[in-house]
Amino acid sequence: MSPPGAAEAPGASGAPQAPITVVLPVYGRAPLVELAVASVQSQSDPHWRLLIADDGSDPATEALLRRLAATDGRIRLVRRPCNLGLFANLNAALAELDTPWLLILCSDDLLEPEALVVLRGLITAHPACDLVLSSYRSIDAAGAFRFDVNGWYTDHFAPTNREFAAGALLPVLLRFGSINGNITGLLIRASLFARTGPWRQDWRQAADWEWLIRAAEHTAVLVNRRPIARVRVHAQQLSTANRIDQREGEEITAVLRLLRHHPLLGRWPQRHRWAAYHAQFLLWNALKALPRVGWRATARQLNLIRRRIGLGRTALALLAVLPGRLRIRGTDRPLPPPAP
Repeated sequence: MSPPGAAEAPGASGAPQAPITVVLPVYGRAPLVELAVASVQSQSDPHWRLLIADDGSDPATEALLRRLAATDGRIRLVRRPCNLGLFANLNAALAELDTPWLLILCSDDLLEPEALVVLRGLITAHPACDLVLSSYRSIDAAGAFRFDVNGWYTDHFAPTNREFAAGALLPVLLRFGSINGNITGLLIRASLFARTGPWRQDWRQAADWEWLIRAAEHTAVLVNRRPIARVRVHAQQLSTANRIDQREGEEITAVLRLLRHHPLLGRWPQRHRWAAYHAQFLLWNALKALPRVGWRATARQLNLIRRRIGLGRTALALLAVLPGRLRIRGTDRPLPPPAP
């Protein structure tokens, strides 16, 4: 079924293609939400649908969303009766889809005007891939471009578009971490969730990383290097809050333990060193937070690292990167990735 006011897009064979649904999870941030919606409406390919999943926003944001939905028949607004959390909200949105593909756009980010054109071409060119991870441009709170840390890491394993067979992405997910860096820009065939299961909705930091592991087991994955979005980095984003309250340690160490013991990674002796490299970031943050949170909270973080990664191995990894950490102090440049 086509969205009101637009015919379905023709495919390579001339047959109609179903619209892509952009899923926009929202919780407040009304001024940024309006920009995000405008970036969808500005697509050069008009054959889209927008599902706004309002996770119990404040009345002013709700009123704005209702106004926006009333202006375009391709926009559908669904409001949760209470705040579920990001990944529970996305899980609920899965049942509300009526197109075979969904594209996630966070409410503080923007799609590039050609995003859907690019993605339609990739769907046609890579029919075996049920998941596309796309590059993006990094912007600051004011919208100015900043150094793209995620793209810098991606250059190491996919300097150009690269398709990974089912299972082949797992070593990359351990060596380089959550390679998408953000859920904005994830293009997912909706049927993939029947094989992988939903996101872990009890998590709020590493649920995308953990889900990518399950997805990579079941399907070929395409890494697309043409940026399709602008992802905003700012002090109010969820990852910053997770770092401050140390919620990230529980989830990241759980993912690292999962990957270290994954049966498809058993032939990779580097897996322990790669896990320690990521854990050293947690150790560094825990030590820095000690004056603020106290010994009890710090001891809990150290115990997580000890049980799941190894405290000695992680401490050695921290010492190995310390000179580089001091050199880049005060800049936005990243630490080099662990050696192959």
